[in-house]
Parts: sequence; C-alpha cells; structure tokens
Amino acid sequence: MTGIADAILYLKRPYSKDRRKRLLAHFLRPSPQTRFAVLSWKRTGSNLLCGILYNHPEIIMHNELFNPIDIFTYYPKSLNPPPPDGDECQAPPRWTPLIRDLFPNDFLDFIWSGKSCGVNEPIKPSFKAVGFKSFPEHWSDVRNEHVWQDAILEDLRVKKVILYRKDELAVYVSMLRADETGRYMTHKYPQNLTFNIDPAKFQHFLDRYRHTFRHKYKSPIVQRDTFWIDYEDLSDLEYFRLNIYPLLCNFLGVSESTDIKVLRETVKQANPEEDLSTVIENYEELEYCFRYSDVTHFAKRRDLGGAKSMVSMQIKEELPGDDGGGTWSILLPICSRTIIQQAQSRHSHSSKDEAAFNTNRFSDLTQSSQYNGSFDESCWNLLLGFCESLKKTVPTDQLDNFECILGIDVDDQVYQPAKDRLNAIIPCKVVFVDIKPTMYGKLCRIWNHLASKTSNDYIVLFGDDVRLLDHGWPQKIERCFRKIATATGLPLGAACVALNDLSFPGFPTFPVIHRWHLTHFGTLLPKQFVNQGGDPFLFELYSRFEASEWQVSCRLENTIGGDGDARYQKYHINWRGHILNMNIRKLKKCVNVQNPSGVCLDVVVPSYRKNNNDYLRRIATLRASREGVYVKFWFVVDNPCKDHINAVKDLSNELNAKQLEKNGNYFINVIHYGANRGASYARNTGYNYSTADWILFLDDDVIPDENILDAYIGGIKRFPDAKVLAGMTTLPEATNNWTTMLRVCNVGYFYGVSKLRRHPPWAVTANLLVRGSRYNPTIQFKECYPKTGGGEDIDLVYQYKDFYPSCGLHATAAVPEAVVRHPWWNGGKLCYNQIRGWAWGDSLCILEWPSKTFLTLPNWIEHVTFVVLPLAIYTRQPVAGLMVGSCVVVLEHLIKMGRYLPAALNECKGRSIFHSLFVALGAGTVLSAQEITRVNAIVQRCSLYSLCRRVDWFDGQEPRIKLDIQFGSIIRFVLNAAITSIGFGSYCKN
Repeated sequence: MTGIADAILYLKRPYSKDRRKRLLAHFLRPSPQTRFAVLSWKRTGSNLLCGILYNHPEIIMHNELFNPIDIFTYYPKSLNPPPPDGDECQAPPRWTPLIRDLFPNDFLDFIWSGKSCGVNEPIKPSFKAVGFKSFPEHWSDVRNEHVWQDAILEDLRVKKVILYRKDELAVYVSMLRADETGRYMTHKYPQNLTFNIDPAKFQHFLDRYRHTFRHKYKSPIVQRDTFWIDYEDLSDLEYFRLNIYPLLCNFLGVSESTDIKVLRETVKQANPEEDLSTVIENYEELEYCFRYSDVTHFAKRRDLGGAKSMVSMQIKEELPGDDGGGTWSILLPICSRTIIQQAQSRHSHSSKDEAAFNTNRFSDLTQSSQYNGSFDESCWNLLLGFCESLKKTVPTDQLDNFECILGIDVDDQVYQPAKDRLNAIIPCKVVFVDIKPTMYGKLCRIWNHLASKTSNDYIVLFGDDVRLLDHGWPQKIERCFRKIATATGLPLGAACVALNDLSFPGFPTFPVIHRWHLTHFGTLLPKQFVNQGGDPFLFELYSRFEASEWQVSCRLENTIGGDGDARYQKYHINWRGHILNMNIRKLKKCVNVQNPSGVCLDVVVPSYRKNNNDYLRRIATLRASREGVYVKFWFVVDNPCKDHINAVKDLSNELNAKQLEKNGNYFINVIHYGANRGASYARNTGYNYSTADWILFLDDDVIPDENILDAYIGGIKRFPDAKVLAGMTTLPEATNNWTTMLRVCNVGYFYGVSKLRRHPPWAVTANLLVRGSRYNPTIQFKECYPKTGGGEDIDLVYQYKDFYPSCGLHATAAVPEAVVRHPWWNGGKLCYNQIRGWAWGDSLCILEWPSKTFLTLPNWIEHVTFVVLPLAIYTRQPVAGLMVGSCVVVLEHLIKMGRYLPAALNECKGRSIFHSLFVALGAGTVLSAQEITRVNAIVQRCSLYSLCRRVDWFDGQEPRIKLDIQFGSIIRFVLNAAITSIGFGSYCKN
C-alpha cells in the first residue's frame, strides 16, 4: 500500500524531486552492508555516540571524515597505511584532505567498502554496517554540498542517524567554550569561563541550527531511513542502553546483544545541570530577548516562573550628592511686543528677500487676545506670576544657587528701561542678555544664545507664562539625574529630565539639561531649529540611551504656550530624521556606547468602530516589563461621529491621568479629522506624527497579549537588520459552517505566517511592527487601496524591501511570540464582501508591483469571461455558451472541492462525509469570490496587463508553489478548452 500511495503522490506532482525519490526507493537494491551517517551538530554529544558505535564489533564507525582540517577516523592506518620499511617511494596510495575534497564520490565508495587502503581486506572481518559522522559545515566549506545532498541525504540506501540536542542555548555555550579553550573531548572546561552573548548572533545560530534539523537533514523517505536520538536520552546511559540502543542496533541491522562501551577519552566537559546564568555575563538581557520565544531553555524557565523584569538588574548604588547642591540657570526670554509688532520690527531690520519671507509667514497673524487693555501691566503680571511661583517652590537657601538669564529685545519699550524693577521682582541673581531683531520669533536660537552665557550645572527652559506648582522641584530633578547616571552607567549629566506640563500633558515642553550637554555639543540645540521642536528633540535624543525621564511630581502650567496658540508664528522643521540621527551618533561617541539600550516604540491604531473602548483600553494599557521603554499610543479616529470621538478622548484622559501619577513614558494621543478617510489614511497620520524608531500597527478590534511589547522589543534586539517584524495574529476556532470553510480554505494563512516562516514575504497590518517614518519618510500607505483594507499591507512591506535593498531576505523577520487575537469578520457570519474587498486591493498590487507577479494560463473565470462569452456572441449560440460556462464552473469547483476535502475531513471530525463535502465546496467558493473580483477589477480598470497575471504572495521564496500554480493552470486550461471545443463543436463542423 505504501508503494501505491507514493505512486499516487508522484502523479499528483510529478516534478517534485522528493516524490520521485520516494517512488524510486521501492526499486533500489539494498547494499549488502548497512551504510549510515550520523548527522549532527557540534557539541551535541556526537563523540559519545560515535564511541559507542565504534565499540560495536559489527560496526565500522569512522569519525569526521569530511572535516575541512583533516580526515578524522578511528582507523587512521586503514586510510593512510605506513610505508613498508619506512620507504615513502613504495607507500600505497593515501587519502589526503585535498584528494578527498576533489574526488568525494570516490572517497565515499572507498568508505562504504569497509576496506583498508592498499589491501583488499575489511577493517572488521564480520562487519555489517559502516558509517561516519557529519556536520553541515563539512560540506559547505569546500563547496561539496551537492555531493552530500545526492550521495548521502537523497541516496536512499544510506541510513541517517540524527542526533539532536533540544537545549539550543547549551549547544551554543558549549561551542563558545570549545572555541575558547580548544578542548573538544578529553578535558573539562575551566570553572570560571564566562561569555557575553550577542542576542542577534545567538538568533542567527538558532535559525541555522533549526533549519539544519528541520529541513536540511530531512530525507525524502524520512519515515523509513531516519533514526532520531535526543542528546538528553543519550546522556543518561542506563536509559539509552535499555530503551534506545536496541532500536538503534535493529535500525542498523546489527546485533543488539552486545553491551555498550564508551571511549575513555569521552568525558562530560561541563555539568549538564549547571545554571547557565552563571556562565553568561548578560544573561538577563538574553533572557529578556528570548523570554517568550520557543527556545527550550527559556521556555522551561518561563514555565517554572523564572522570568523576571529587567528593572532588577539595574539596581545599583546611587551616585553620591546632596539634594539641592547643584547650581541652576533659568533661560527666560521675555518680550512685551505683540506678534504683529515683532513681525514689523523684524522687517525693518531685514533684507528685502528676508522681509518678503517673513511677511508671508506673519501675514495671517492677528493680535493675541491676551494683550487687550493695559498691555504693559499684562506683561508685568505674567512675569510676576512666574516669579511668585519660583519663590514658593524653591527653598530660600537654594535660591542662592539660581541665576536667571533674562533675554530682552533690544527695542523692548517695557522691559529695557526697567531693569532695576526686574532685579527687584526676580528672586535670584539676574543676567541680562540683549536679543537682536534678527532673532525675533526664533525662540530656539534665543535659547542657544542664552545658554551660551551660563556656566551652571543645570539649565532649564522657561517662559514668563509658566507657573511652577510643586515645592522642591530642583532637588527632585537633581536626584533624577543621579539616578539615571547610576542606572545607565552614563556620565552624570548625560540625560534630559522633563517637568510635567499640565497644559500639555505627555509632551516634554520644559526639559532640564545639564552643563555636560553644552560641553560636549557646544550648543543647547542644533542651529537648524527656529522656534519649534527643540524641547522634544532633547528628550528624544537622550531617550535612545534610557537617559530621558519624566519627573511627574514636578508640575507646572503653561498659561499661553503649549498645545494652543503661542505668541509667535510657529515654524517647524523636520528634525526627526537626519538631525536627530546625526546627534545620536555624536552622543554615542561622547558616552562611548555603540548600541544604546533605550527603545522608542509607538503604537498606531486606526479607530473606526464605535463602542469598542474595551479593545482600545486593552491596547492602551500595554506595558513593557523593563525600564528605558518610551511608548506613545496614537489613536487615530477615522469616524466623524462626535460621540465616538468624545468616547475615545474620555478614555485617553482617564488613562493618561492615572499614568502620569507614575511616569510619563506611556502616553495616549488622540487624533481626529472629522471624516472617514480609510485605514490607510489613518495609519499614515499616526505614522507621520510619531518620532519613534519603531511603530506597531494594531487594528482596533484585536486583543493583544499583555507581553506583546516585550516580545517585539526582544525581536528588535534579535533581528537588528530587520525593518519589518511580523507578529502572530490568531483567529478563533471555527464556530459554524462559514468559519469552518474559512479555516479549510486557509484564507488566514498570512495572519499566522510568523509561525511558518522566519522571514515572511509580508504580513497583515493587524499586528505589524515597522521602522519609524523618521528613517524612511517616503514609505506610506497608498490611498488607492480600499478603505476597509486589502493589498495595502502587501504594498507597505514591499516598499520597505525596496527602500532597503541591501537587507534582502532579512528585511522582514517573524516574531511569533508577539500575539494578538483577531475576531472572525462580520461576527462569524457570511462575509463575501470582506473577501471581495481584499481581492480588489490585491489586484492593485499587480499594477503597483509588476516585478512581483508571474503569468499563468487563464483560470476558470477568465476563460468564461474572455473565451466562452466572446465565442457565444460570435457564434450566436447563447445556449451552448451557457452550457459550456456552467460545465467550466462545475469542473472548477469539483477540483477545488477535491483539493480542500482532506482539510474539511480534518476540521469536521465526527460529521458525515456529506457535511465535509459541503464544507469543502464552500471553501472553494471563497477562492472563487476572489477570482471573480479580480476579473471584475480588470474589466473596470481596462487593464489587459493584469489578465492571466498573479501576484507572487511569497515574493520569490517559494518557486515550487509558483510552479504548482502554473502547472495547475495548464491542466485546468486544457480541460476547459476541451469542454469549450465540445460545446461549440457543432458550429465548427458547420
């Protein structure tokens, strides 16, 4: 029966090499002695196993015959016999590594013979099996992988003994130890040997290790010629002797009555039960990166409850210092003029071209409503309010350590003549600095100018409209600076601490910077800044080093500026990209840190569905278990309903208020534009607002696992070259016939693609992490795709691959431990409209990405639309056309039903065969609905280019699937053509 099954499989896919090999295996004559290869990986116990096989009297067991360094065997004289009487001229032929690599097939034939070199006698007279040990690099290093593939893996007369160690981390550590000490067998490792493991390098090893055992060592007839041994079973010799050894001997065709013997050279070089956290110096970091993965070591630790927050690893003794002992400079630019007056004054001191520029900038401004009535007194009242709040919140003895660097316009009619009054009302030392007209309205440049006049420890940026609310805020800020230096190991002062601005919560409006920053950067802000973006820039700069922090207990109010209208024309520059990157590079050199550990990750959620605050709450309360993570949630309301907008705002205000009682590292921003513009527009909005390095797209109807941020941050560390990280989007169990059909037809394949592929070709935006827009601003969701979604996720990932061509396959990476649960569409009811929407969007990818497509022969609907229908019209035989079209449709759905029947039987266990047939038929209609929609799109767009063209969903990763589709299209087209010729045969005869 096995042979019949293999014959049927071959006929279904005759171009499949595996299936040809399986069928061929039934006709091969077995060799007189068993040939076998021990396929393994370094440091997995292969020396122990090979020693046991070598000591079996009926087995000729060689060692690493194909090691690039030398030919390692337990029988060196059989391969390189000594010359008689020491005469090299009369020495028999010898095998050297070079000859072996040049003639690998001849060398293998010699090994399989079991004879000694130069004599016609076997190494062991009564041997029944001959084999050797092999590692994957033995063949790749000398470019002989094709020989290994043909002569060992796919030679069905060679049996495979695969030795596998489940604890991948133990394998990797053992490899590091062996490489460090050069000890591979006979000596134990030193007790004090420790290593720092790069998560990315371990991930690379892990991928190669798993690929080797899951794919590379997979034989075409794996069930019949492969024997698996776990290292964990082998290391327990008593268990191995009783349970594994007899089966292994039977598999190799040798006697199982002999007792096992171990080579005396084989010693356990390390304690199998040792705690690897004592060997790995950065174990906490490594554990965090792989905490939720399926790596055996960390999975066991997770099951035992051993995972812990990375916060604990950063607890160190705080740097000494007295609270309130630092010196402070308050940068305080004050101005009595209105906006229009500033503009006019500026024009009078500018060149003609510059004046024209400023006229355009200020032409739409009106006088600020804050300055009606007694204008001079309004200015003094603002400043008096600030000074009173400063006096109340700073201890009197500490005010001696304060100075106020006061910037005043040179032609200010209120403040310039009143410097004595200013000295009287400001409760600390005052330094007066003139602001020239060329700087009017350029607040960032004014701050730079004022900062150049200070030599104090701490520098804070204030305005005269600020009201300080909490007593002792300077001591808290100084304590925060010392805590950051202690936790990160950075120099004291390499940090940014933001006060809590109640008028603009969640935004670092008033940052505090240390003198260290001015010393190393030269200026407070880069010269490109005008009057916007300086404060968030400083916070973003240090956040990459875990050195930005909110001091939420230091509150203030900004009575004029903040999120509302300011007293000057706001002028924005794009500082998020080049300027921020350039200064991050400079900061790396200053603090001698090449890989900053801070993570800036924003979450963008387009919100259209009403009454779904429960879903949004779950998303907004996501937290990472480690410090140094800065997250903003962008809820983009894509629905003009005011009740929905207000509901989302109320939710964000509630959660933000609770969060700001602890810290400001997590904050919710709500954006709305009073219209429904579609998911692509909404995602672009949040994507472009964000200044983060990474952006996580989530749908507003998914339920994320609480550890999803940790899982993605671990993925960022493990895949440093990746620009797109695909999470796992799970669909519920089938609840009715329709959802069963959806499962059977596998329409949600790419929702769970991260479980199936390490580097997915693309993934859905319901759960997708991408590089932030500050790195690639031209990558955007295209609005040509349907509002409800379809094709835009494919297009986005293809844009990233195109933007970063050097990354190749590694531009995407799978993080299957980052899980969200997605509901059934339309509540589990019929949703053909959703299916058709996807297909409409998918068909646009043919035009947007023609290089990602391939040609086939017409499918059933293309045949009916572009062959049968024109023939019926041309021949004037509508009845024949109707009958031919019906037959084509019936044939297509019978083929699809047969294709999906095995999956339907599996999903419908315990149900009748007729129910399974019904489900299989319904599953076929899902695919048919998409095919019909694509043809409809071709007709409506008049795009003949798209005819018979298909999107390569796997982006070249699966040429066999592409070939399968093309081959299937040939068979279908031949059958459809035959039906058509028969149906219109009478017309042809006439």
